[in-house]
Amino acid sequence: MGVYVMNMRHARPLVAAVAAHGITDLDSAAWPPWYALFCLLPWPDDFVTACFCASSVYHFADDVGFGGSMALHACSAAVLVTAGPQRALDFMLGYLACVHVPSHYWRCARRRRWRGLALAAATTALAVGVTRSLDHVCVSHAVQRVVTAHVWTEWCRARELL
Repeated sequence: MGVYVMNMRHARPLVAAVAAHGITDLDSAAWPPWYALFCLLPWPDDFVTACFCASSVYHFADDVGFGGSMALHACSAAVLVTAGPQRALDFMLGYLACVHVPSHYWRCARRRRWRGLALAAATTALAVGVTRSLDHVCVSHAVQRVVTAHVWTEWCRARELL
């Protein structure tokens, strides 16, 4: 994977909901160091993408186990090769919207992370409004950095390290 531009006219509300779920990080003391590490330091783009991909495999294991996450990512790679980046992004967006985000919110509720859930609800409503006028989203290295920081913030939060 590298950097891709995603046509999102057909999936605006899903993109908004998926993008907004990471705001739950703000209810954790773990977010500042991870976001500083991944978003502020001048990592090479290839390193950022490698961290993003590895973090994705690790993070989705919380939803479907490590084997399930490996299978999911293998299917996404197969879709990428056979149908192109748009379809691969659509495939992952479907997983994120139907499995990952609800699972993430369920984990937040089990841990009584009510502030994070309230922030996510408000951010989702705002994001739905903002994305109405967007036709494309770029899965850039900046986006990959934010996603990686989210994964490691959740890793700390789940283990109550910070």
